[in-house]
Amino acid sequence: MFSLNVFFSILENAALLLALVYFYSLSPTHQRKVTPFLWQFLMGAVIGTIGVVIMMDPLVHQQDILFDARTVVLCLSGLFFGGIPTLVATIIMALYRYHLGGVAVWVGICALSSSALIGLIWRRYRRHELDQISYREFYLLGVIVHSLLLLWLFLLPFDQALDALRTVSLPIMMVLPLLTMIIGHLLAKIVFRGRDIQVKLQEDFLFNNQFDIGNIGISITTKTKHWLRVNPYLCRMFGYSENELKSLTWVELTHPDDLNKDLLLFDKMVKGELNEYEIDKRFIAKDGSVIYTHVTIACRRHVQDNTFLVIAGFLDITHQKQAEQDLLQSNEQLALVLDSSELGVWDWDVQHNRISTNRYSADILGCSMEQLNLHPKLWINAIQLKDKFKLLRSINEIVKGRCISQRVEYQLTNMDGESRWILQTGRVVDVDDKGKPLRVCGTHSDITDIKQVEDSLSIAASVYQNSSEAMSVFTAKGIIIDSNPAFSFITGFSQQDIQDKHLRMFETDLQPQHFYQQLSQQLSEQGHWHGEVWMRRKNGENYLILLTINSIIRTKSQAARFVALFSDITEKKQTEELIWRQANYDALTGLPNRRMLLTFLNQEVFHSDRQHNHFALMFLDLDYFKEINDTLGHDMGDVLLIETAERLKNCVRETDVVARLGGDEFTIVLTNLEDTHGVERVAQQILKRLSEPYLLGDQTAYISGSIGITLFPDDANTTEALLKNADQAMYSAKSHGRNRFNYFTSAMQDNAQKRMSLIQELKVAIIQQQFELYYQPIVDLSRQQIIKVEALIRWNHPTMGLIPPADFISIAEETGMIIDIGNWAFYQACEQAAKWKAQFNCEIQISINMSPVQFKDESSDVENWFKQMSMLALPTKSICIEITESLLHDIEPNVEARLQAYGNAGMQLSLDDFGTGYSSLPYLTKYNVDYLKIDKSFVGRLAAKNNDMCLCEAIIVMAHKLGIKVIAEGIETESQRRLLAFAGCDYGQGYLFSHALSSDDFEQKYLVEKAIPLQANQQI
Repeated sequence: MFSLNVFFSILENAALLLALVYFYSLSPTHQRKVTPFLWQFLMGAVIGTIGVVIMMDPLVHQQDILFDARTVVLCLSGLFFGGIPTLVATIIMALYRYHLGGVAVWVGICALSSSALIGLIWRRYRRHELDQISYREFYLLGVIVHSLLLLWLFLLPFDQALDALRTVSLPIMMVLPLLTMIIGHLLAKIVFRGRDIQVKLQEDFLFNNQFDIGNIGISITTKTKHWLRVNPYLCRMFGYSENELKSLTWVELTHPDDLNKDLLLFDKMVKGELNEYEIDKRFIAKDGSVIYTHVTIACRRHVQDNTFLVIAGFLDITHQKQAEQDLLQSNEQLALVLDSSELGVWDWDVQHNRISTNRYSADILGCSMEQLNLHPKLWINAIQLKDKFKLLRSINEIVKGRCISQRVEYQLTNMDGESRWILQTGRVVDVDDKGKPLRVCGTHSDITDIKQVEDSLSIAASVYQNSSEAMSVFTAKGIIIDSNPAFSFITGFSQQDIQDKHLRMFETDLQPQHFYQQLSQQLSEQGHWHGEVWMRRKNGENYLILLTINSIIRTKSQAARFVALFSDITEKKQTEELIWRQANYDALTGLPNRRMLLTFLNQEVFHSDRQHNHFALMFLDLDYFKEINDTLGHDMGDVLLIETAERLKNCVRETDVVARLGGDEFTIVLTNLEDTHGVERVAQQILKRLSEPYLLGDQTAYISGSIGITLFPDDANTTEALLKNADQAMYSAKSHGRNRFNYFTSAMQDNAQKRMSLIQELKVAIIQQQFELYYQPIVDLSRQQIIKVEALIRWNHPTMGLIPPADFISIAEETGMIIDIGNWAFYQACEQAAKWKAQFNCEIQISINMSPVQFKDESSDVENWFKQMSMLALPTKSICIEITESLLHDIEPNVEARLQAYGNAGMQLSLDDFGTGYSSLPYLTKYNVDYLKIDKSFVGRLAAKNNDMCLCEAIIVMAHKLGIKVIAEGIETESQRRLLAFAGCDYGQGYLFSHALSSDDFEQKYLVEKAIPLQANQQI
């Protein structure tokens, strides 16, 4: 029966257990860390000793059966102290129990072992949460341990076990689980009391450390949303100093679109509905940029004095957001590519037998994508019977795991009744633990056209072998791959002779070397060529062929292949050439005759009229030729005519035509004229060459020529009228003294004389420096600020007043006087820039226009320009060189070197009239172009969403991608300015802002009262 002695024993056992708790609380923490293994053995020995002491004073002692609190010691030891201390304690107590002996010795040892084992098992699942074990869980542990203890009694004889259970079960189950609960809770408090203190110290240390040098922004704010404290990282994140942030509220920095949701959560936290929350929100930095952050916000309240502080951690996720946007865009692009590409995509869920396809697969079958996904058997049923078994067999191989990929061709009949060839590919992308496929993905390709091509190729192969024309196949590098029998018959080379040989083995000296380079270039660019070519046979004989070359393969995976087809046309061509030359060329001089001249003139009239081109017709008659024939004979006269023909051809371009009409009459056609100035130069050159002596045998003869000139379409627009006009002008020249040229109209003659007079006056203007620079502002469209001007030259003529550059620049370029004028303009612009800098404390970049003639002139030294700027202490960026696109086409080495010199010196380069001519994009980066000027012809027609607006936007986007600024010329209306500014154009120039002004007017208008800051140069 249960007696008071039991309670006294409980108190004694509990005291010993409390001794265990007290001992552990006195164990120094640093000793456990320094010698943990030794400490574990020591703890095991102490626990074992306490257990032995407990066993000396059992709760119940009946028939050599001992019951006490040792099981409590061991289960709590396993739970809190781990394996080694518990094992040591178990061994000590087991040895002592064995020493005590009795019928229940093994019951006691098993009870000890099971108690320790249960504690260790409990520790395995609750090791990291010991401080969270409740009273109920400790009590449950005690019930399980001591229930098992009672079950071990059945190791005794049954009657003895039942007798013992009746005696001890009640006091054990009442006392020991309760004792387990109390001692376990005390141990948990002691074990984790030190850790809680250490964690708090660590948290305080980490907070202070992380606040100052951490890699997240941290702030403490009040209920009124003012910053009380901010760490340096947050200051750097937003671009403010600490004092600047403290003077602001976080509401002022929050992006307007994110403010409402933040305030809603913050108000709930103020009202006590929330203690913390997290939110993604955007802030506006000091420089105006948007900062994406993930903010963790928590509050600290003090109930007594109603104190309320908010601590927030700011994680900069700007790059992450950008990456998410890029990923989303990539996924959208991938979906678009798959939907728009000519490739069907299917995805088979093998486990659930579900197939999904894309739109293109449905288009092949002729149904909707939803219909095909809902009824995938539509595809199988459409396959023609002869191919269906082949497809099903390949699917079966995949399902059984015998292969992981599929590639099969078959025919199906779509819902429109059309037969289509399909290439189906597939691959296993997911398998289960046994290697069976779970998911298979693949593609459908419509290869109907490819199959048709294969049939065509079979026919072509037959034609290839049996054709009477020579055929060969070669690579892009000119290596021969194959040839047909006709090729061997015509060339004399067998297939073995030419296999893997280069095409140059057929080259001949009759074909210019540059021809092969041009042929190779055209094949590379266009993939085909047709024409006549001279070749060499195996025996060395030259022959002419009519050759056609076409590209047959040009893909990323395979190099280009070319097929050549030709026939021998040597005899045919010789006959045609003889007949044609007899009909169209003068037999004596080799020049075109009247018949060919008339044909050429008719064609030139037609083409020039359509393309609005100009050309000149010269009619030349030799002076005193009759006297040569009469005195020296017709043979010497023929020699003179032949020499005259050569001299005339040397005076004109290859594109011009020299013809002999008969006797001593010649005609010259000068094509593609931009102006009439070149006509005079050619006429003067012809007269000069004709006046040179002729060596006719032993005699020296002198002649001259009379030239009549007429222009198309100024004078006439028909061949007959042009010939008549030229003939009349020639007779006029003869009547005025010979050895001269006359224009058909007096107006043309007056213009020529006026031009000669202007040249003389221009020479005087250079000597007397009658020029003046005017300055037109270039405005920054975003800031409405003038930081650049363009210098425009004017000729201040003593009698005619100001002459615009259009009236004299072209003449200056032709005569070479542009060199002196350009140098004067540069030095004048430098002096003006230096003056403005000194007088008004501002740096304005001046753009000056340079003629292509200046760049091509080798006598000009760019170092003189740089020395002049150095003498004036003027930065090289103060001057910007403006050139036209034509300068960069077929650029000469000295021009390229000069552009490089300007760039190396830091002088900026502006490309004028961009888009009006042939715009080659590579030179924009090659020559470091800094500015593009959109031509005023585009700006003048500018309107929203018209073609010119699209062109301007395209130029602006392209230039900005290349790091080039854009200037729009000719802005005359506010609408044009707004459209260009909205398109992102950087600068504007035109009458809307200002006409070109003299230096004094420019200073009064823009510098005297509106001085430009010195920092403006930083925007250049």
